[in-house]
Amino acid sequence: MRIFKYLKKIVLVFLVVILVFLVWQGFKKPTTSGDWQEQLNLISTAEFNGDTVTVKNVRNFRYGPTEADMQPGYYTKIYNLNEIKKVWYITEPFNENKIAAHTFVSFEFNNGDFLAITIEARKIKDQQFSIYKGMIRTYPLVYIAADERDVILLRANLRKDNVYIYPVKFSKPENAKALFVDMLNKMNELTIKPSWYNTFWANCTSSIVQHINKLSPGRISNFSWQLWLTASADQLALKHGLLDTDLSIEQAREKYFVTTKSQEVGDIPEYSKLIRNY
Repeated sequence: MRIFKYLKKIVLVFLVVILVFLVWQGFKKPTTSGDWQEQLNLISTAEFNGDTVTVKNVRNFRYGPTEADMQPGYYTKIYNLNEIKKVWYITEPFNENKIAAHTFVSFEFNNGDFLAITIEARKIKDQQFSIYKGMIRTYPLVYIAADERDVILLRANLRKDNVYIYPVKFSKPENAKALFVDMLNKMNELTIKPSWYNTFWANCTSSIVQHINKLSPGRISNFSWQLWLTASADQLALKHGLLDTDLSIEQAREKYFVTTKSQEVGDIPEYSKLIRNY
């Protein structure tokens, strides 16, 4: 009997702790103010005017000889919504674990411009990203509009990670524009109505899927394990016909691998075009 009473007390204490934790999490609110890391400090915004959009604070950092040696830079640019030539899906599997990856998209325009949108956990200075801390309300969610030479050179040339750039296939050509507009609207929304990053439900890959499912409801299940173990997210995209290729995933990874080319090309104005010379 004493054992059962003891176990009962343990269970009660455990339930109280869980309840306190859930209440604490429920009352935590994301914020737009903080001592943010330099790369996440200035937020991108978009102003629509008919068929054009002005994107402010397009991040254009340069790095070297290490990632910590960064030279901040931003610009404002006008993009024609009807001039989107192609959409690219970019994956960066983390070499140290081969389980997780960062994924983002880039929009190519007829005039040769490329604009990447990367969805990230917004961290304060000296804060490290943790998959486990990302499961609870630790990091605000942030959309960053960036120059491709910022986000791809950083990953391929400095971090030496494997980077793949896949062409995206849409069932309707106008869906490229719809995706771009929807992502920019979400970017704007987060500046006035912040929300939390979540390792499972609001990470870089699952957030992209939410935008895709707006265009084609139910196309990708929100419960797919590849939205959590994101190193195979490209395989999920291929399975659902989102990659513009008839190759197998192994062949596609070989063809669209760009790290070596990025390191050969270096930081030049024609960078985005040359790394796509497959």
